[in-house]
Amino acid sequence: MPRRNLASPKTCWNIFKQEYLELFTISLLELADMESVTGDEDAISERLIIILRRVCFKLNQSRKNGEIRVPIWEAPIQPTAEDEIKGGKRRKRPDFTCYYFNAHANSSEHQEVSLHIECKRLGSPTSPSWNLNENYVSNGIKRFDCVIFNYGKGAPTGIMIGYIINMAPEDIRADVNAYQKKILPEYPGIEFDSNEKSILKAHQEIQRRSVLPLEFELFHLWTDLRVKYRS
Repeated sequence: MPRRNLASPKTCWNIFKQEYLELFTISLLELADMESVTGDEDAISERLIIILRRVCFKLNQSRKNGEIRVPIWEAPIQPTAEDEIKGGKRRKRPDFTCYYFNAHANSSEHQEVSLHIECKRLGSPTSPSWNLNENYVSNGIKRFDCVIFNYGKGAPTGIMIGYIINMAPEDIRADVNAYQKKILPEYPGIEFDSNEKSILKAHQEIQRRSVLPLEFELFHLWTDLRVKYRS
């Protein structure tokens, strides 16, 4: 039986990527419209997964073809080959994972690609020892080029989500860029592509050093929760 004609791998991935950028954008807007939001990023992300499920359902109802699967919250990164076996040790867990089936794969290792999403709060330090904007870089952006975490391994794209709990977005952006210049000086600064209602978007083209593929794009979606957030 002849193999059906398929769009190019790049086209297929771009469609998949845009679907999930749309899903998270709509869901983050709903999050910003809630009466109140509380807790750390884990608590906020737990609430976000309920919204993501609801938005997925609505989007799938409105489409004739295809489906958008609900992102998996805190799924461990799966081993794909023998050299990745760790003897059952606990694995790193991005906040959300979206799985892409690669119809062009020529091996079992590449038949599924993971789009990883990491979420962090943004704003003023919550204590003398916990700086949110620095954490966004050192324990967020940096994880997408780190062999310990391996976020974005095998994928050309990743997503960072920022929950703004206080501070003006432009001040946060300047702060994040300053920390990035110290921690990841080779990365381009974050510049907002658009500023929609309650959502700020940015996009970085990154040359990774430790995780394949080396050419990598990182999207940033920041949602403004300042009015709704309660500590």
